[in-house]
Amino acid sequence: MGKFTRFVLILIAVLAVFPVYTRYKVIAAPIAPGVTLGGLALDTLKDRDEIARHLEGVYAAPVTLYFGDQRLVLEPAAVDFAVDVDQMLNEASAFLEGPDFLDIAVRAALGMDQRTRNVPVRFVMNSDKLQAWLEEAAALHNSEPQGQRLLPPAARRQEAGAADADAPAAFVGETRRGWYWTDGAPGYTLDVAASLPLVIDALTSHTERSAVLTMDVAPAPRPAMADLAAALDSYSSSFPGFAAAYVHEFDQATSAAMDADVAFSGMSTLKIAIVTAAMEKLGGMEADDPTATEVGQWIDLALGESNNYAANLVLSWLGDGNSAAGAQRVTQVMRALGLESTYMQSGYDFATQLPQIPTPGNQQEEWDTNPDSNLQSTPREMGELLAAIYDCTQDQGLLRTTFPATITPDECEYILFYMSHDEFKELLWSGLPRPEDAWIVHKHGFAFESHSDAALIWGPDGPYVVSVFLYRPGWMDWETSNGAMRDISRITWNFFERRRTFDEAAGAEDGGEAEPPVLSPPPVYVPVGAYAPAG
Repeated sequence: MGKFTRFVLILIAVLAVFPVYTRYKVIAAPIAPGVTLGGLALDTLKDRDEIARHLEGVYAAPVTLYFGDQRLVLEPAAVDFAVDVDQMLNEASAFLEGPDFLDIAVRAALGMDQRTRNVPVRFVMNSDKLQAWLEEAAALHNSEPQGQRLLPPAARRQEAGAADADAPAAFVGETRRGWYWTDGAPGYTLDVAASLPLVIDALTSHTERSAVLTMDVAPAPRPAMADLAAALDSYSSSFPGFAAAYVHEFDQATSAAMDADVAFSGMSTLKIAIVTAAMEKLGGMEADDPTATEVGQWIDLALGESNNYAANLVLSWLGDGNSAAGAQRVTQVMRALGLESTYMQSGYDFATQLPQIPTPGNQQEEWDTNPDSNLQSTPREMGELLAAIYDCTQDQGLLRTTFPATITPDECEYILFYMSHDEFKELLWSGLPRPEDAWIVHKHGFAFESHSDAALIWGPDGPYVVSVFLYRPGWMDWETSNGAMRDISRITWNFFERRRTFDEAAGAEDGGEAEPPVLSPPPVYVPVGAYAPAG
């Protein structure tokens, strides 16, 4: 009797609730409470067309895609993307049946919070079009790694948004206003396959309609000598004449050249070649050797105060009393070293201009620096000769292999010792950040239309050679020449400084760069007293 009564009571309750349950199902359709479409709560909307308009409006909005530092916009219609509203509503209707709807109805009747039941975004899309869109973006925006570049002071002022009405147009002599190196930039290559799902996530999101595309990133390259060559070429492009330079670094045995194979007047810089030939003939500078003592004093004056008379005495000694023969011997030594554009036909201040000897440097047609037909060289060959002298002090390199029996490491050190007496602290020397503390030996030269300077410098990353020749038709004025030399020197120093910083940041091991050498005088050295002003 009790079981029957309970059954009847339950049946009566079900029959009483069923009409309410049925009406609630009608009221809840088409989207039951707590059911979301793609995370959107649209259960208050009862018209299917209204729901469709709402969904289509949300998912038709453009998405933003970040390609490195580039911001790209993708319109969903461009890839035939469309939300499948019918499919989503059909999936939502499943929650109007069975245990899920019973749970929904009971929670609604008791005033309880609804559980969230989400229908994922269903869509149609042309995947081939999306693939093609990304590949086109890659073709437009993929980038190679960029090395460091040199920019003029005006660019720095423009970047800072500052105006300097008193600053002249950038050409030369602006070291103090700051020619500067920019940082390199990494290269970016779009990974299309990895980016596809990220774009789809953005297209199907109503909140995060953006994505950062996946990139293969190539780091900015280590500053290379090619970057320095390009920088020097850019700097000199507005020089009011013709500027040529050669830079040699010893660590990697590489160089940077800017029109470095053009022939110039040799000027006093060519005295480096005279002294090299003298050392080759001496074959040593032993103590108590009167010839070596006298020649050493001539060399000291020729390099220390740029004395032309002393240089001519060395040439005459090289030619056994004939300076023309001595000049020919200098040329022979240069030819033996492979320096084919460096020659001498006479001493300094020779009145007669002899016919020019054809060389690769003076036979090129692009530039004519009106070189002295008696004394010629190129920035590269003067730089290579000075580099060979330093290598020789380390018992290696071109001089030692060419003249193993007649030029010793000690003699090469003596050449640098005598060069150290050229204390004219302008031109390349003045461009060093701390000129008074710098380790530098150099030999400069002046002619009517040309100036030159070749220097061995102990830089922030070890020793390097820089050789610069300048030409201006008619007259090479001092202000232009000195300013250009100073800037080229500072630009080169800053290049090596930035490269060292790059290596340290990359975790490269410090090679333990040696200290600059201490130059010892030869055993026959006798100080000549006060030098005449080399300027």
